[in-house]
Amino acid sequence: MLSACKYLFQILSIAWVLLAANPAWSVELEPVTLQLKWKHQFQFAGYYAAKEKGFYREAGLDVTIVEASPALDPAREVLAGRAQFGVGTSELILNRHRGDAVVVLGVILQHSPLNLITLAESEIDNIHKLVGRKLMIEPSSAELFAYLLQEGFTRNAFELQHHSLDLNDLLSGKTDAMSVYVTDEPFLLQQLGRAYNQFSPRTSAIDFYGDNFFTLETELKEHPQRVKAFREASLRGWRYAMQNPDEIAQLIFQRYSQRHSIEHLQFEAKVMHDLMQPELIDPGYMNIGRWQHIAETYHQLGLLPEHFDVEAMLHFPNSELDLKKLKNTLYYVAACLLLLSVLFVILFRFYRTAHINEARLKTMFDYAPLSLIVLDDQNRIRSWNAQAEKTFLWRAEDILGENASKIIPPENRHEIEQVLAAVHQKHTVSRIESVNIKQDGSEILCEWLNAPFKDSHDQSNFIICMARDITEQKRLEQQLDLAAHYDYLTSLPNRALIINLLKQSLATAARQQNKLAILFLDLNNFKPVNDRLGHESGDILLQIIAQRLQQAIRDCDYVGRLGGDEFLLILQDIGSLENAQMVADKLQDLICQPCAIKDQNINISASIGISLYPDDATEINTLIHQADQGMYQAKING
Repeated sequence: MLSACKYLFQILSIAWVLLAANPAWSVELEPVTLQLKWKHQFQFAGYYAAKEKGFYREAGLDVTIVEASPALDPAREVLAGRAQFGVGTSELILNRHRGDAVVVLGVILQHSPLNLITLAESEIDNIHKLVGRKLMIEPSSAELFAYLLQEGFTRNAFELQHHSLDLNDLLSGKTDAMSVYVTDEPFLLQQLGRAYNQFSPRTSAIDFYGDNFFTLETELKEHPQRVKAFREASLRGWRYAMQNPDEIAQLIFQRYSQRHSIEHLQFEAKVMHDLMQPELIDPGYMNIGRWQHIAETYHQLGLLPEHFDVEAMLHFPNSELDLKKLKNTLYYVAACLLLLSVLFVILFRFYRTAHINEARLKTMFDYAPLSLIVLDDQNRIRSWNAQAEKTFLWRAEDILGENASKIIPPENRHEIEQVLAAVHQKHTVSRIESVNIKQDGSEILCEWLNAPFKDSHDQSNFIICMARDITEQKRLEQQLDLAAHYDYLTSLPNRALIINLLKQSLATAARQQNKLAILFLDLNNFKPVNDRLGHESGDILLQIIAQRLQQAIRDCDYVGRLGGDEFLLILQDIGSLENAQMVADKLQDLICQPCAIKDQNINISASIGISLYPDDATEINTLIHQADQGMYQAKING
């Protein structure tokens, strides 16, 4: 008997070692396919890293990565079910408009790599010299057409040719300009020793996202965990790839494709780093406002209706990790702002006191990474650098000599003029935030640093101004505040905020010696409604109830969502328990009114518990507990 047990133990031990040595035997991997938008190259480095470093396997996925051909559309492959995930361009918006239920999971390239390129020997060194010339622009290049439209071109202004995808057509003169990826063709031209000019849509404020990875609504609904696992593992792969570009370049060359040399792959990695800015922006991050801007550009081209809503096609996971990353990004931006401010002060002192070559000083001014503007004693613009052109869209030749009020909204001009007058008169540095007008009429929020200085003869008073567009930063801060303090479904204060409001209300009641009531409210039979009609209907029901609760209370009272179908109400200066009970009865009457959801009338009620400060307790947790117990007793009593 002992011998048999010993033999069985040895077999089990061997089996355990084998399972530990090969996790694939113990966990069955879920097969999925990722369809790329082009052939294997560093453009898709993050997905290769996620596969070869085991990130997909750790997420329970067996991912097959499929390269594309010129005629293949990644969206069609995903819609046909031949792939669960794909990599596409910003034209996914057009797919969505056509009724394709595509959902963007994340953005990899914060700026599109698509540019127009000409040979230097052609002397086409200005975008307007393309009039009457031959252009090859590949399909799915709406940002280039928007760029040309923004610069005043019409479709008849140039000869549009079929894009051959062959750089030799540009080298031989068959075409005068060609659309290229800045991660690819410029390397080949450099290898050939051919000088070239690049024209980017970003110079005309046409700023599209680059590669986006996506799936379908059905995939997100039926396999949410699989989508989450793929998204997180892919982004983990992108972080690794951008931190270890040389290693991943070798990996691509050895295991996927030798179409590009190691040097070519390394060139791609460097340019992609500039387009992604991974130290500042986490891979996958995207902004609704940027997508809406892209949709508006498509509308100008006649490809989308006006006010097309992009939010439905974007997937934003709601997690504490995402909030933490957003907060870290904001801290990083703040640190960069501080560094840039120090840089500006150094530059300003250098500009005022250093006796250096004028040409060197002009170069520093023109190519500084900030908008630098010089105003005379009448606040007329005397200097305007390249970054100011990009920020405000005014060319230097069009804005020089104009008053600074040109970029200030009328309602703010008096206030800004006072600030500038103080800088002139008191010779002090001022830092302000103000709304400004761009050349296209749109408004942005800028942070300004204004410092006085005199000219080389110490006669005229000037102001050197530094401006930085903080519109996006402020939007991020607002998103962080909303996500941290308000419930995403009902827009009511969340648990953390309503508890904080209760602490403040209790302090006010103690100071003013008033009575305060807490109402703990729970919907009756909410789960059957949710199960019968679906979670979407359940969410609509919660939103209706939240609106009714807000309508039933005074401006000085608060209501928040604790979670699920539980709500907490704070009634300040309520006077008596009877008054609190009257409010509870009013709430019950409102809640019991039928709710029209998807052509059905839903009837629901609530159980409400009440506790009164200071009659029942003076400590916050005790008050909440008593109200909670009262709610459960009400539920038991029906």
